[in-house]
Amino acid sequence: MDSSKLNLSNIRFDAVIVGAIVDNITTMSLMLLLMSAMSATGIPQDEVISRMKTLSGLLLSLMLGLGCTAFGGYVAARMAKKSEILHGAWVGGFGIVLALVFREEGLPLWYHVAGFICMLPAGMAGGHLARHGQVKS
Repeated sequence: MDSSKLNLSNIRFDAVIVGAIVDNITTMSLMLLLMSAMSATGIPQDEVISRMKTLSGLLLSLMLGLGCTAFGGYVAARMAKKSEILHGAWVGGFGIVLALVFREEGLPLWYHVAGFICMLPAGMAGGHLARHGQVKS
C-alpha cells in the first residue's frame, strides 16, 4: 500500500472543518424548517415533536441528516481540490464524533446505529460526487 496516500499532509483540515460546519448548519436548518412548516399548519409543538419521533419522522430526519453529511463532504472535497473521497470521509468521521457527543437519549437503537454506520459512506459519497462532477478543461 502506498504510504503517501495516508499522509496527513494530504488533508486540508480547513476544508474538513468547513464541510463539517456546512453539514451541521444545513442539517439543523432543514430540521427547523421542517418543524416550523408542521407548526405553521396548526399542529401543536408537542405533537410536532412526537411526530418527529415516529418511524416516518425518524427515517425522514435520518435521510435529511445523511444528505447534509454528503453535502458537507462535497463542500470539503471541492474546497480541498485533492483526495476528495478522503476529505468527505473526514467530514463523515467528524459527524460521527459529534453525534456520539450530542446523542439524544430516548431514540431507538436502530436510529443511532444506522446513523453511525451511514455517516462515513455519506461523506465519502459527497467527496465522490465532487471528484467526478468536476468539469475537466
